[in-house]
Amino acid sequence: MPGPLDGVRVFDLTLWMVGPWASMHLGALGADVIHIEQPGVDPRTLGAGVPPAINGTSVGYITWNMNKRGLFLDLKSQADRQTAYELLQTCDVFLINMRPGAAERMGVGYEQVVAANPNIVYTAITGWGEIGPMRDKPGADVQCQYFTGFWSVNGKRDGKPEVYRHFTQMDASTGNVAAQAVLMGLLARKRTGRGQRIHVGMLRAGMALQSGRIAEYLATGAQHQPLGSAGFAAAPDQAFQCQGGDWIGVAATSEDEWSRLCQALNASEAQVDGLSDLVVDPRFATNLDRVAHRDALASLLQQAILQRPRRYWMLRLADAGVPCGYPISFESLQHHAQTIENGYLREITTSGWGDVWTGGPPWELSRTPARWFGTPMPGEHTGDILDDLTKRRASTAEPTPVIGD
Repeated sequence: MPGPLDGVRVFDLTLWMVGPWASMHLGALGADVIHIEQPGVDPRTLGAGVPPAINGTSVGYITWNMNKRGLFLDLKSQADRQTAYELLQTCDVFLINMRPGAAERMGVGYEQVVAANPNIVYTAITGWGEIGPMRDKPGADVQCQYFTGFWSVNGKRDGKPEVYRHFTQMDASTGNVAAQAVLMGLLARKRTGRGQRIHVGMLRAGMALQSGRIAEYLATGAQHQPLGSAGFAAAPDQAFQCQGGDWIGVAATSEDEWSRLCQALNASEAQVDGLSDLVVDPRFATNLDRVAHRDALASLLQQAILQRPRRYWMLRLADAGVPCGYPISFESLQHHAQTIENGYLREITTSGWGDVWTGGPPWELSRTPARWFGTPMPGEHTGDILDDLTKRRASTAEPTPVIGD
């Protein structure tokens, strides 16, 4: 069954994570994504060589480049550049994530690509944007975190700031934004018959993620300090330690949930002064009051929760309808019934790295299902793709444009 992007072809000149993440999801939606690598590339350098590795190649590279075909092209070579222009004539999308000016130096800047294919959706991803004093600086997840203010709310309350967290939030989020932008560009082309140039910046995407916090500061001067596991906008909404040392996350973000939490705590018969009066305590009457007195509230809840094991609280709070949860390791996650029954993990077969387990597609479409298949070895499909171009050349009288540097 064809996917929603069946028939769409993507010229994928991406590296590291941001761009490959975007094109991987386009491939999952049915696009024919042709991922370009330099001939003779050392597999140990792919994905910047970030550990861990499978057969010498970064697992990052393998998991970011699923759902694609692999092609070798040396864009410094005039012959390969002409092949690229010929291939671009068959493409709907051009995707690149490099510093400003890099595409032009390789002969695949917007004007050069549009000369080969006027209707292409040309999408460029940069770190800091295409203008401004930082345009030429390297952009990565961690730099984007601390520049957008993301780091300022991380860390233990009254403790050492965490500055940044190494979990690729900005990389993946920017990749998602880029994939969305491509889809919007394709939709606009369907409606207008015209392609366009799209720019996506990591800084722009990171600022968008922080738009709520930025608006709060600009409107009210609210200072967002590190709160550990606690949420800024509601209380309680944080992790508490249980008897035995395990942790549980508890959230009561509505008045109804707060009332049910108070009932569950009272039913627990925990011996804590003031616990039975929570629901009538004026310090905790509304969410605004609870946020204003979050320290006093957290102290009472921590004393109560520490008197029972986590399993007790999970059963008690879930039965009361109070949102709660606990940390699950990846080892446990892979065996959890919810994960298995919904297909959230997939085993894919690759030609260079064997069978690899990865996360599955993030959507479920009833008529045009997503697909999920293995990462190609660099250049793996070069012969097939060039053979198709040769057949196309023989069957059409349309000349391939010769575009100068």
